[in-house]
Order: sequence, then C-alpha cells, then structure tokens
Amino acid sequence: MKGRGRVLRGLRALTQPPPRAVVAIGMFDGVHRAHQRLIRSAVRMARLRRGTSVVLTFDPDPQAVLSPGRAQPALMPLRERISHLQRLGADVVWVIPFTKRFARLTAAQFIRRILIDRLRAETLVVGETFAFGRNRRGDMAVLRALGPRCGMRVVPIRQMTNGGQPISSSRIRRSIAAGQLGTARRLLGRAPALYGRVVRGAGRGRRFGVPTANVRLSPHVLPPTGVYAVLLRCAGRPGAFRGVMNLGTRPTFGASPLVCEVHLLGFSGALTGRSVSVSLLARLRSERCFPSPEALYRQVRRDLIRARRLFSRRT
Repeated sequence: MKGRGRVLRGLRALTQPPPRAVVAIGMFDGVHRAHQRLIRSAVRMARLRRGTSVVLTFDPDPQAVLSPGRAQPALMPLRERISHLQRLGADVVWVIPFTKRFARLTAAQFIRRILIDRLRAETLVVGETFAFGRNRRGDMAVLRALGPRCGMRVVPIRQMTNGGQPISSSRIRRSIAAGQLGTARRLLGRAPALYGRVVRGAGRGRRFGVPTANVRLSPHVLPPTGVYAVLLRCAGRPGAFRGVMNLGTRPTFGASPLVCEVHLLGFSGALTGRSVSVSLLARLRSERCFPSPEALYRQVRRDLIRARRLFSRRT
C-alpha cells in the first residue's frame, strides 16, 4: 500500500514538476461523494500511466476573499480536508493560498503558469461545471480549447446527483443546518462531523460518571442545538469513541455562549489540547431548560442509556 501523499503549501512549495502529473482541481470542501469520484478517477488515471496524482486546492475559500459578506461556513477545516484527500490516494496535495492578486490571473494565465509551467500536467480532471480564472470566465470550453494546445488532456467528470439534485457542498450545508443528518450522510458518503480542540471545562461531567470532552469548535457549519449520539475521533489516536454530545447554551445553568460537550462511553485518558472530530449519528432530543441541575443530570443519564441502545443496534 502506498504511503500518505505529500502536502505542499504555497506557490513556491512545488520546486519541480511531478512525473506525468494527473491533476484534479477544486475547493473540495467536505470531500463529498462527487469530490471522491473525481479524485479517485484522477488517482486511477495516474496509476495506469505510472504517473503522479496531484490534487490542487485552495485556502482560504475564494468566496471568503472576493465576497466575504457572502462567504458560506466551511464543512471542515483545512487539515481535515487534506487528510481526506490523502486517504483517497492522492500522491501530492498542493494547497495554493488564494489571494486577491492570485484571483487576477486570467483563465489562460492560470493554465499556462500553474498547470503547464509548474506542474507540466499531462491530464486535467475536473467537474464538468468547473469555473476558474479572473471573474470565473474559464470553463470547460476554455479548457478544451487551450488544453490540447499545451499538450494537456482534459477529462470532464459528469455531475453526480442524489434524489434528482446535484451533490454539492452548498446542499450539504443546508442539510446540516436544518438537522437533516440522513440527507447529509447520503451526500457526504459518511456521517457529518464537527471539528475542534478539547479544552478544560467546568467539571460538571463528573456527575454523570463518564468523562466529558469540552470541544472548542472551529468555525464551520453547525446543526441545530440539541443532544446527539456521536463518535469522537482524536488526532493521533486510533479508533473512535462513542458518546453523547450536547450542543447548546446550557440554559439550566444560565445562558452562555454556544458550547459543545461530549460525554464519552467506555473511555479513560486525557484529551485536553487534542484536535478531534465529532461525527453526528443521530439527534436524541432538543436542548431545554430543566428546573434544577439534578433534573438535568437524570435526563443525561437517560440520554446515555438511549445512546448505548443505539450503538448496540449499529454493531
């Protein structure tokens, strides 16, 4: 099995063209099922040619640079995006910083300077609706016209649909925000997840007899507040830990900023300071204000019992 692909960050990070490059380009936010099909196609073509599969992506999102007021929340942080791209088999993941200066490149300049001069791309694999270059004027017609002149084969990948609608990051964002976890799972090909870092909390989780991870979430799309059955994965540790997550403002203890607390089942150890992902399996109930902390603790115990039953049915 091949090792994890190299990660290059910045325009100057690529010091020499990779051999027989097969290139896939996109933001790939969420690395959903349509992204997966495109990248696997590029990886397969590269292996057939004994070449190098290169996934070219951008950070930050171009919309956040060009139209910050209209920018949509991300589905995952960059580190998770890179990890998913590597797991799909990419030999090289090249992250190009998207700036206003970079945005001024015309479609022809992008093809020449990035794809040809820097990558010497033999094959370009993109979605059939891909748009690029200044004012997004580059499209499949431009690629088909200019690519062969530069010795680059262009392979369009047909748009993938589910339920008669295209699979897209925007559609997944709407599904998660509406609490439609089943739809989001079908579009992503896996459970939707939240991401962040474990920080010290108030210690109330000890009352439930289970360790609690307080997760400071990174900025990205969130589901409705409530209580969820989840799987928590920690960077640097194998496997996943079952748990019950409360996402809300802890109204029983007085209004507070949004918090994410994960009560972990069958876990021992320390997670403070670690980066984690929290996969959302099912919503158990909405968040509500209880008449006393004791009433809340009784409800959390019931939530834990219900979650254990759910996990037992899934195994």
